[in-house]
Amino acid sequence: ITGELLAHVIELLLEVGAADVWVTPIVMKKGRPAHTMHCLCLSDKNSEREDRLLEALFRHTTTLGVRIYRNLPRAKLCRSVEVAQTPYTATRREGKVDVKVSSFQTGEILSIKPEFDHCQEISKESCIP
Repeated sequence: ITGELLAHVIELLLEVGAADVWVTPIVMKKGRPAHTMHCLCLSDKNSEREDRLLEALFRHTTTLGVRIYRNLPRAKLCRSVEVAQTPYTATRREGKVDVKVSSFQTGEILSIKPEFDHCQEISKESCIP
């Protein structure tokens, strides 16, 4: 399977409901290069989303089987989105950029990350890097 096809399948899986998709290069038996495709799916009661994802995997890849792990525990930080004002107000966003704030439940902030797409838009409109 080519890199172009892998990218296409990733796009398809995201369109039909995957929470995230990524590919890992691996070496199989006899030293054969291959890829493992990982697809995260939020569980729903009627498994409709899972069925759509499995169908896409079987139709658009050469796989003969899929390993399914259910009810995996997840640890996560508290997240919020704030708005930061930049000096670049002569843009469609009026200089405003969403920033994602990650913190512990105690309120201790671990990271603040600007929304890349917002920064990119302001960069293009303002002709700045």
